[in-house]
Amino acid sequence: MTTAVHSGGPYRRLGVFLVFVLREFPLARLAIASTLLILVLEYASLSIMIPLAAGTTTSGPSGGGQAVTRLWMSAVQAVGLTPALMTWVWLFLVFLGLRTLAGYLHLLLTTFLAKQVHRRLSEAVFARVLIHEPMASIYRRSIGFYISLAGDDTFRAGTLVNSVLQVLSGMVSAAAGLVLLYLFSPTVFAATLAFLVLSAAIIGLCVVRMLKLNADSVALSREAGTGFLEALNSLRSIRSMAAEHFVLSTYARQMRAYTLLLFQVESLRSSIRFVPGIIALVCGVAVLGPWNHSLAAASAGAIFATTTILIRVFVSLGALMTASSAFLIDARAAKDLGSLAAFGRPPGTDAAGNAAGPAAAKLTRIDVVRLSHHYTPDRKIIDELTFSFERGRCYAVVGPSGAGKSTLADVVLGMVEPTSGQLLVDGLPVEASALRRRTILVEQQPKIFSATLRDNLLLGLDRADSELLDALEKVSLADFVEALPKGLSTVLEYQGANLSGGQRQRLSIARALIRHPEVLILDEATSALDAETRDRVVARVRVEMKDAVLIFITHDGAISGAVDTVLELAPTLPDRSPGTSATFASAVAA
Repeated sequence: MTTAVHSGGPYRRLGVFLVFVLREFPLARLAIASTLLILVLEYASLSIMIPLAAGTTTSGPSGGGQAVTRLWMSAVQAVGLTPALMTWVWLFLVFLGLRTLAGYLHLLLTTFLAKQVHRRLSEAVFARVLIHEPMASIYRRSIGFYISLAGDDTFRAGTLVNSVLQVLSGMVSAAAGLVLLYLFSPTVFAATLAFLVLSAAIIGLCVVRMLKLNADSVALSREAGTGFLEALNSLRSIRSMAAEHFVLSTYARQMRAYTLLLFQVESLRSSIRFVPGIIALVCGVAVLGPWNHSLAAASAGAIFATTTILIRVFVSLGALMTASSAFLIDARAAKDLGSLAAFGRPPGTDAAGNAAGPAAAKLTRIDVVRLSHHYTPDRKIIDELTFSFERGRCYAVVGPSGAGKSTLADVVLGMVEPTSGQLLVDGLPVEASALRRRTILVEQQPKIFSATLRDNLLLGLDRADSELLDALEKVSLADFVEALPKGLSTVLEYQGANLSGGQRQRLSIARALIRHPEVLILDEATSALDAETRDRVVARVRVEMKDAVLIFITHDGAISGAVDTVLELAPTLPDRSPGTSATFASAVAA
């Protein structure tokens, strides 16, 4: 089931997110129940202060306060206790202890729940990016965006659950304390209310500023993360151009600004916690000074009760304010996750994200009909291209850089949707994404993972080693692998650093062959091979793909001269008269 959380306003998105958590995580419902238990224990512990102030009689606070006093006196007498000062103090400590224990268990429960939500959402985001996120969106966004989304934002979403439950717990505790404070002393309640209004104004200013700084820090974190990864992936180029200090200074500048913003956010967060307490202490010093003779007439029990209720109210309000500020900051995570994370499984897919339904018949022909694609309206990469790829034939797509060769491959692969036009498979219209599981791309710079040779070939498939060695033989790599001390169990280093460029390309071609694709696209995938090895590999791949569609994207004249048909693309014209195609394409049968 997919929960659409990208529509509607922020409160709607947050509401959908919280409903998802309550539905999918039983611990969330238990946390709600524990919050209600905290309310009962908080009310019980504080309400004992009313009979404590009254002593052993039912006098004391009027109205509701007298009703509370009579209720507690009846309760203690029913269990055989004496309604004396020490009894009330003992009962207060008992219920306060139970309240503290319940609060501790509630905190552990909500923290564990937050981590479970973090884990679940991080996995969902990663699956979404790997399987369903449109390539056009990935091209537009930075690497740091997705790292932040799967890391920081899912963590914030987890803590958002914790914050919501902490806000709820703080609200019920503070509400219980304020109600009892009003029953105990309307005068003290009014003074407390005035203090809260003043504190709320100060806190509001802090929160507004903190939200702005936090948004800026998230943007800087993504920029720094992107720069760090780009530097790692481009380390050879950086060092060859002696650009280390430039890259380092850029990253250092970003990190200085980022950590400064974090300091400001934490300073404001601390102000929210401490400033109201400082104001309360100042007020307390002014009110409780020796010059206030009216306090001398009050009983010790009344002073103790008043002080205890106020302390509990302020503790609850402090926890509420802290949780509220965290909630306001973390709430933005629900917005970002709503645009990408699928809280469940996209409809029509299995657990691996593959399209559900019966397997399609083997294709015999792909027709590209008046297909256009552009990233901006004034710059078409492909303009009304019409061409056919037939099973059993080998093609070379040639042309200068910018002519749309790789873009055409992305469209056939289903990585991007064409701006206009259509793909026909055996004469029937089909979405580009429908070809995704039937087409394999081998890139010029193949991606090698820090895993064994076997795992790099399989990537989750279940194949016998003999089949892997057979595929390696077709790309003239079997002898090299078998000569390694650990053979297929050899662990490859980061980006295949313990392989040459040609070996990485041949390994990637073998990885494609064991999948028996119906369409195989080699995008400059033999550029690092010497002429003899290239000719041998190309000849064997052609034999292996004799009953499929084989497409070479190449600048190599030797390859384009060895295929059945050459599709030549030319770059779009910057200016053209109406009705003139911007892409010149010609098909030449070899």
